[in-house]
Amino acid sequence: MTRFALALALMAGIAIAPAPGMAMEPYLPRTPKAFSKTDADTNGKVTAAELRPFAEKRFARLDKDRNGAVTAAEIDEVLLRALERRRGRILAKLDADKDGVITRAELDQFTEAMVASADGDRDGGVSLAEALNYKVAKLKKSATGEQSN
Repeated sequence: MTRFALALALMAGIAIAPAPGMAMEPYLPRTPKAFSKTDADTNGKVTAAELRPFAEKRFARLDKDRNGAVTAAEIDEVLLRALERRRGRILAKLDADKDGVITRAELDQFTEAMVASADGDRDGGVSLAEALNYKVAKLKKSATGEQSN
């Protein structure tokens, strides 16, 4: 895969990767932390009754007029706000000169910096373990309010 193709793939992933925070419909937990949070009786299984409070909380966030029904317009409003936030994050990360446009040079600069930052053994490439460690380090930084690329 060429460097440009890899960069485009990364951009696509950043732009359209589904995030649990963006999910509007109920979903089963996919991480150990989310599973244990949902498994109220800690029996190792999640039931519909245990999922219900999470689904109802999501429903309540969507039902802006509190009439007990969620319309397409209410869903659109939430999705549009999420899309605007995501666009802002993408521009903040990749638009180095803050002109509202991401150039190929800025994309290359971002991907080079990301790979260099994640390459723990400095061999010029990122292993799966390094990629996972990089993701964990980024999550820790964002939880403490630090800047990350």
